[in-house]
Formats: sequence, C-alpha cells, structure tokens
Amino acid sequence: MREIGIVASLITGALILLVRDWRVVLLALLGQYVAVGLILSQMTPPEIALIKVLVGALICLMLYLAARQSGWNVLAELDANRPSFSKDAAGIHDLLSWTGLAFRALTLCLVFILTTVFTRDYPLLGTPPVIGLTCYWLMLIGLVVLMLTDQPLLAGPGLLTALTGFELLYTLLESSLVIVFLLAAMNLLLTASISYLVAVQGRNLG
Repeated sequence: MREIGIVASLITGALILLVRDWRVVLLALLGQYVAVGLILSQMTPPEIALIKVLVGALICLMLYLAARQSGWNVLAELDANRPSFSKDAAGIHDLLSWTGLAFRALTLCLVFILTTVFTRDYPLLGTPPVIGLTCYWLMLIGLVVLMLTDQPLLAGPGLLTALTGFELLYTLLESSLVIVFLLAAMNLLLTASISYLVAVQGRNLG
C-alpha cells in the first residue's frame, strides 16, 4: 500500500503541474490526499491517515463549490481561443503564453532531477529515502506551480501540494493528534482564503 501511495503521489503531483483544466487539477489534488493517506496508514496510527484524507476531500469540495458557484470559466475560454476576452482575461493569456505544455514538461523533468539530487545529498532525517523523495517532490512541485501561475484556482492546489509534502514529513516525525488537528485547521483556513479569491476572480472575469 505504501508503494502505491508513493507512485500515486508522484503522478498526481505531475498532473497538478502539467494540466490547466481546473477540474482535473482538483481531481489530482484529491488523489494526492488519498495517496498520502495510504502512505501514512502504513507508518502512523490509522486515524491520522483517515483525518488527512477527510480533510483533503473537504478542501477539494470547498474549492470545487467556490469555482462552480462563481462561474469560474477563464481557462475554458482560453482553451477555446474565444476572441471576446475581457482585458483581464487577455492579460492572463499573455502571462500564460510562455508556459505551454512543452515548457511545463521540461520543468517537470528539472523538478525530478532536483528531487533526486536533494534526496541523495540532503536526506531527511528520520524518514526512509523513498519517503524523503516523495516529500521533496511534493514541496518542489507546489513551489513551481506557484511560480508559473497567478490564478488562485491553479496556484491554490500548488500551495496545498507544497504543504502536503511538508505535512507528510512532519507527521512522520510528530504524529500527535493535536498537531494533526492544528495542521488540518490551518489547511481549512487557507482553503477558505483561496476559495474567496477564486470566487472574487470568477465574478470579475465571468
């Protein structure tokens, strides 16, 4: 089960970087929480893994509802190449024009190289190397996503991915339920902020 979770974490992290469809990104984020739950279920008490998965599902639901209720459809319009963009949407298109699929694929390869180098040269104490690789992978992927987009519905999952990598490491070192609940509360507050930004931008660009 742990190996399945590790592979799923690598795949979902890659999808969050490569894909621009926000629905796919949210599904990948949900799969990521499930994957991390599988890893934790083999290394921590099962209730901790269950809490992580349930909080992750709630986070994805909050982001989905915020996007749907605010009519967030900027990316769909960009993909369809509609000529009637607003000025804000046109600016977003200019910003994203240099971050096409080929660029993101190359970036993904560089992130993987950095991950393997960090895992080899700076191993995370108290964790197996393969878990350390997963933590580095999620944190680096999340940071790269934040650098490549200013859209809250895409940048938000990037930030949450980086936090998931950090939480995976920290939970393995300190598996107290109090810490787990505090991290869960922090994630939910952060998601509420992201949802607000998603709703505001969706109404402005809708």
